Amino acid sequence: MSRDDSLETLARHAGVSPEYWDAFGAHAVVPEATKRMFLAGMGMAADDDGQVDDSLRDMEWRGWTRLAPPCLVLRCEAEGLDRVPLVVSVPEPARDRALAWSWSPDPTVSTRPGDQQTRSGTLPLPEGAVAGEASLDGTHYLRVSLDLPVNATWGYHRLLLSVEGLEPATITVVVAPWRCYLPSALAEGERLWGPSVQVYALRGRDDWGMGDFNDLRHLVALSAREGASVVGLNPLHALFPTRPGHASPYSPSSRLFLNPLYIHVPSVPELAESEPAMAIMEAPGFRDRLEALAATPLIDHPGVHAAKWPILEALYETFQTRQLGRGTERDQAFGAFRAARGRPLRLFAIYQTMAEVFAGDGLSYREWPSDYHHPEAPAVTAFAESREDRVTFYEYLQFEADRQLGRCTQEARTAGMPVGLYQDLALGSDATGADAWLQQDLVVDGVAVGAPPDPMNLKGQNWGFPPLNPVRLRERAYDAFVEVLRASMRHAGALRIDHVLGLMRMFWIPGDGAARDGGYVFYPFDEMLAVLSLESHRNRCVVIGEDLGTVPDGFRERMRQENILSYRLMVFERHLDQSLKTPAEYPQMAVVAVGTHDLPTLRGYWTGHDLQVKQDLNLFPTPDVYDRERHARAVDRTRILATLRDAGLDVTDDGSGVSLSEPLSEAIHRFIAATPSLILLLQLEDALGELEQINVPGTVNEHPNWRRRLSAPVEALPDHPGFRALSGVLREARPRPLSKAVGSAAN
Repeated sequence: MSRDDSLETLARHAGVSPEYWDAFGAHAVVPEATKRMFLAGMGMAADDDGQVDDSLRDMEWRGWTRLAPPCLVLRCEAEGLDRVPLVVSVPEPARDRALAWSWSPDPTVSTRPGDQQTRSGTLPLPEGAVAGEASLDGTHYLRVSLDLPVNATWGYHRLLLSVEGLEPATITVVVAPWRCYLPSALAEGERLWGPSVQVYALRGRDDWGMGDFNDLRHLVALSAREGASVVGLNPLHALFPTRPGHASPYSPSSRLFLNPLYIHVPSVPELAESEPAMAIMEAPGFRDRLEALAATPLIDHPGVHAAKWPILEALYETFQTRQLGRGTERDQAFGAFRAARGRPLRLFAIYQTMAEVFAGDGLSYREWPSDYHHPEAPAVTAFAESREDRVTFYEYLQFEADRQLGRCTQEARTAGMPVGLYQDLALGSDATGADAWLQQDLVVDGVAVGAPPDPMNLKGQNWGFPPLNPVRLRERAYDAFVEVLRASMRHAGALRIDHVLGLMRMFWIPGDGAARDGGYVFYPFDEMLAVLSLESHRNRCVVIGEDLGTVPDGFRERMRQENILSYRLMVFERHLDQSLKTPAEYPQMAVVAVGTHDLPTLRGYWTGHDLQVKQDLNLFPTPDVYDRERHARAVDRTRILATLRDAGLDVTDDGSGVSLSEPLSEAIHRFIAATPSLILLLQLEDALGELEQINVPGTVNEHPNWRRRLSAPVEALPDHPGFRALSGVLREARPRPLSKAVGSAAN
């Protein structure tokens, strides 16, 4: 085998694709240097040809010399499996020996009587069929297929294997359903609708400068009264208390925990008896500060943090003195929450505390003193013990945020919403955040996730956060993936997975390099889908996959088979000649909307305001491109009007783009309401006729991304003409089914 062949073989075994085609059909070959960097990030030395050969031998040697892989993923129907198929690797002299096994069922699953008991036994290896063989370093190895006589229901089971004279193996056996969960309303084809919103953008009559969980609870209640079945949300992930200006919910510090600034202070039980908190709130000028924060059209994230954080600290002080450790109902609930969230919560709280102390040393843990670089370091343990109160404070914030979000979910259940809260899982976490510290053995250093060129981003995209190592992810039986799914599904009737294509492949880019230097790395797609399906059923949570961009052939068909809803936007649903698809051409297994947070609002699109914003920000390479885009938008307006008229909708707009009329907005929403797609999302920005979009891709500080507030408070929505009109259209087109509320029977 030549040197080039060795590198290519190692790369392919590790899932590194040698080439790709972008959205324009352009072919790109992944550079050799890029392959070597990706392999090194996955723990395979590849700096030179000698290292490549050694890594290839190590991979082959490990595959044959260990008794069994660390993870076995199986799928079955609800009744489970009565036998578990195994393949073990043994040197030929061991073929005459017996395989000893011990099976420990998943303790969290209720199964048939007796199935929860640990079982053990032996299997004669000679009785197994030989599934493969190879010679390494003078030893002949055999892969032997056997069937383990155990009952395996859906869950995570532990299997211990041993053969005399060989290294024993511990295997996590994942047994999962064939497809994700659907509540009965969706399984029976009911077409639902609901508003979608960035929670921070909500206004309330007592908000503190940004939307909070109380505003969300009010939105859920009034949406239910309007006939909605779901409320779509932006990611609620934890951001950076030491950097409140870092506001993107898609670049969080941790996807495992919540942003405590969503806590509604007046709803915290400790407030009524917290003299320290009341003293701050009654101080001269405090109310004026809140009024100023609430009045601005843009969120002052540092200002909100400065107002809220001292109050939250004072509320914790009251909890600590009056509840903590005293056996009260609130104290017991806190203890149960800490136990349920376990070690990840503890380490997250320690990280948050260290970030405060070491903020002057740098943004990333890598810039802190070296003694604190790893969660298991003795200095970290000592640090936590010396600052126990502050660590507990951060646990308390998560406890209260979780409680308030849970109240929103309960509001949806009480109102009879078939889905309820639809949460959003960001693709990754910021390289300088808590998850990078917590999961550093999984994070690939020196690599960022992005996307190749497409019509929205002609140069491709570098999203700046690191990917997880697919090799190590499987070695650890997907534990980190399970944790983030459970955290996100905890209070969700549906979960949207941002860039769901990342379950199959991610576009890696070396360091801060350009997208043209990147390439695709494949993940254990089948096994990750199985884990997703299992957690979907365990949490009774619908799964939605954001599948925009460059979609591989067959991907959407596989999603449909897995009961994962596709994500379809009217502005993108086109034929090759750019004509719009008719409602009947939309898939049933999908969520449909006019646009999303990275696109202009409906009003902004129709008037071409988004093009002017890009021109003002110098996002067009030349004035000619801007002129062409304006012409194309005018053509598109004519195309949309013709499509609406062909669909039988009465539209009188002249297509000038001077303004967006209410009848035209209603017609567009009637159009997408007529699709067979199971869920329709109404962007509140469109219902209120907002002009500015939430986020302009390709900008960070050049534009006020993630800072826009809605123009009307939640309490005023029922009387707002735009919201009233569009909710009436959708209520008529998609009436809420009766008696099929959140948590109803699974399919």
